[in-house]
Amino acid sequence: MRIGLISTYGVKCGVSTYTEHLIESLMKFGGNEIFVFAEDNNKRSSRNEFSSTIEFVRCFHRYDESEERIIEAIEKRAPEIIHIQHEYSIFRNTKMLEKVHEICEDRTIMTLHTINLENKFDLGGLADYYIVHNDISRDYLIENGIPEERVKVIHHGTLIAPQMSKKDARKKLNLPLNRKILLSHAFFEKKKNIDLILQAVAELRDEIPLYYLHAGGVHPYGYPPERHQLYYEKCLKLVEELGISDIVRFDAEFIPDEELFVYLNSADVIMVVEENKYPLLSASGTMHTVARRPVIGSDLPTFSEFPEGCFYKVDLSLESIKEAVRKVLGDEKLSESLVRRMMEYAEKTSWDKIAEEHLKLYREVIKKAEE
Repeated sequence: MRIGLISTYGVKCGVSTYTEHLIESLMKFGGNEIFVFAEDNNKRSSRNEFSSTIEFVRCFHRYDESEERIIEAIEKRAPEIIHIQHEYSIFRNTKMLEKVHEICEDRTIMTLHTINLENKFDLGGLADYYIVHNDISRDYLIENGIPEERVKVIHHGTLIAPQMSKKDARKKLNLPLNRKILLSHAFFEKKKNIDLILQAVAELRDEIPLYYLHAGGVHPYGYPPERHQLYYEKCLKLVEELGISDIVRFDAEFIPDEELFVYLNSADVIMVVEENKYPLLSASGTMHTVARRPVIGSDLPTFSEFPEGCFYKVDLSLESIKEAVRKVLGDEKLSESLVRRMMEYAEKTSWDKIAEEHLKLYREVIKKAEE
């Protein structure tokens, strides 16, 4: 099967990482040729020298209104399936998507990484099939006129970290062996509520021997451009004001998966206290990168795909976060239950199983197009 994906690729962004994981798992099944029609880096990433065993061509840019380059690239490689990894900030040029759908009619699939449930769906007619990550998104598309048989729920793939002893992981990262480590990871930006975690750590430090570690660089995109850098600097200042510089560490750089696995294994608790942006639903790669550690996470519609009991839910308040840290660290049975349920879900949504669901859909689409 000749599969063409339109996406960011080889850069520091969630859609690019998603695409890389999907391709890696698709290739395990064999018998497939995969091409990536990728966005230009435009020198906005340190991974400009990115190399891949998968053929890719940089043939569009979010600020370029011309669709000639991508159409020429698609026609040259003639994929049987075109799969668009859609995010509004990337695909500003709907004329390009219209042209792609025109030349690949009946064989175009679009994964929706972000949906605004408050707005009328505006991507109808730009693909033949739509992939969403949860039932809320599926119902929204159907209510907005997309035929039910054209909407497929395929969960976000889950990346499972190889097991490593906590002691070995901490030694490798030069972390304290005798403290309870709270870990957050992903881009450093305000919606991660790192300032709230810092306040909780400060107020709990005399009660619990805590250590807080954040792994992940400052988000490279923002409006204004310096927005995320300013938040990072605010958090640095807050650490000093709260007097917790001895028990807080920011590893503010891009962390590749192999290193991230070490960070995850070093922790006692993973913190994912993202801001509630409902009705905007965006799949979270952070929640879908797991180790055998309990997770404290925001009670968001975005995380509705996770079965009950997979993570400890909190409101975005200081008291709620403090209470969660106390309970998860203080109740061994609760912690074990959270880990067990999350790992059960992770196995069901492993990238290999998610890739298999994609291949099944690709075959169905090709078969229907040939009828």
